Amino acid sequence: MVRHLICWFTCLIALTVISCESRTTDDILQSIQQGFNEYHQTRVRPVYLDESLQKFQLPHFFRRQEHGLNRSLYENPVICDLCSVVVNFVIEERRMGMSDINIKGELQAICSLLNIETPRVCEGTIDSNADIILYIADNNPDLNPAKFCDLMLQDNQCNFTNIEWTIGVPEGQSPLRPKPVESATTFKVLHVTDFHVDPMYTPNKVKTCNEPLCCQSDQEDGSGQNSCGYWAEYGNDVSETLVDEFIRFANTFEDVDFVYFTGDIVPHRMWSTTQESNAAIIDKFLRKLKAGFSVPVFPTLGNHEATPLNQYVLNSSIPSNLSTKWLFDLIEEEWSEWLPQSAMQTIAKGGFYTFSPIEGFRIIVINSNVAYRACWWLLQDDEDPFDQLAWLIEVLLEAEENNESVHILGHIPTGSVDIIKVWSREYNRIINRFANTITGQFTGHVHVDTFQVRYNISNPNQAINVEWNGASIVPYDKANPSFKIYSIDKETFNVIDIDQWTFNLTQANENSELSPDWYKIYSFREAFNVPTLLPEDIGKLLINMAEDHNLLGEYHLYRFKNSDPGTGDGCDEICQKNYLCELSTSVYGDTSMCEYLKEVYDLNL
Repeated sequence: MVRHLICWFTCLIALTVISCESRTTDDILQSIQQGFNEYHQTRVRPVYLDESLQKFQLPHFFRRQEHGLNRSLYENPVICDLCSVVVNFVIEERRMGMSDINIKGELQAICSLLNIETPRVCEGTIDSNADIILYIADNNPDLNPAKFCDLMLQDNQCNFTNIEWTIGVPEGQSPLRPKPVESATTFKVLHVTDFHVDPMYTPNKVKTCNEPLCCQSDQEDGSGQNSCGYWAEYGNDVSETLVDEFIRFANTFEDVDFVYFTGDIVPHRMWSTTQESNAAIIDKFLRKLKAGFSVPVFPTLGNHEATPLNQYVLNSSIPSNLSTKWLFDLIEEEWSEWLPQSAMQTIAKGGFYTFSPIEGFRIIVINSNVAYRACWWLLQDDEDPFDQLAWLIEVLLEAEENNESVHILGHIPTGSVDIIKVWSREYNRIINRFANTITGQFTGHVHVDTFQVRYNISNPNQAINVEWNGASIVPYDKANPSFKIYSIDKETFNVIDIDQWTFNLTQANENSELSPDWYKIYSFREAFNVPTLLPEDIGKLLINMAEDHNLLGEYHLYRFKNSDPGTGDGCDEICQKNYLCELSTSVYGDTSMCEYLKEVYDLNL
């Protein structure tokens, strides 16, 4: 699923409800193309161009919580054509000398005509992101504008260009490792993710508004049911007070040995971020973690840490205002309290690192944000950005030779649609090669409780690895705040069980003078009645879900952590099948296991 408002430019390339009476979609698209051509030749914007653009209304299209409502929006073939028309016009105008300010003005006007967002959101996101797009266009004369459509609309399979590359994965298979036993001695890892701390969060402001983020100090006051609560609010970000409350409650678990933090500190107010504001939020948050936990914290970067949102690049030739060097410099200093000096070189290079905290056990942290399809720098160079996958292979080979078990941490789930397909495929090849060495993967980003099963490329029905998601503290996707505690086998470093802790946000806001009533929502093994959390048993769980639809109903409740807004509409047959596909997709576009599970589902209706 695409994340929230991805950025201004993609707002020009997706189609929602088409309000037209006598004119077909093709007619409208042809009118837009003709209008852009006329504008390009005469330098006068024809009235009918704006009228035609208004036929394609995209209200709030890229807000994350609205996405699964109508998948046909992505499947409409006109999206690719609309993308091509708009992007080619913008790039052609730039190459003919249109100024930065004029291009931004044109795009802001189009954003408003399409009813994407409010004028200030359109203006802010376009103003910050256009500089990167224009820099890439100016410095890459051979750039095919249609590549933008292929990256951003890979779920629509535009296929205007050929985005294809591969890396050298060594042959062979990592040796089999011991399996955990029932009497295994364990240690505990606390996994928390996606805080999205909002310094502008203000109780009693309006909680439902026409912008991507509400409860803001510069928005109108709320009243009655449309008033933001004390701790946080469904569909929005969290107050600093909730961060402090999480740290307080987390410290009641005295047996936690490590903390995995899988990214996203900065709020969803993406239309007004700056390097200075992001740095201040990141610094304050990390100081809270340092003061709040006496055990090591292993952090990853989220896509929101960068500004503009999602943009990761490090190149000495790029202007400093566009580079991500400021962020890498910041985390190199901030993370040094938890990590050894040996990790600093790759952190400075791209925000990834490795460290062995226990003999026989290695943690690898990747920066999967560099492969996010909304990272505009992929237009310039999409092949293994930062040489990270090549580095990952080297580290895993060394771990294999040293008989180490490995946990991999990252922010964006690597099998999701948000990761460009070729990077996801190559990453999956690596996981297949080192599946026995990798005893756990841990991600964030999606704000709900989920996981992904990975399958053997040469034996597609064989589950070989599991990627666990940490859910989130933020209730942006209408799920209650939560975190997880993993029991890890001290000998094999496999995940033995998962306890998830949450509280009801509505009740907490109603009793804001008290601390929230945290409770354990499940033990994963007990909730889903699985003998172990090894890949083969989690693979069997998906088959059991397809056969027993009640399990999918339970999963739906756990996914949103029992929140009323998230679970109130239930989960019908389409919803349940989508869950099966989401849980079983290792590489976006590979639907083989998805289709098999849907067939099993249909047989058990």
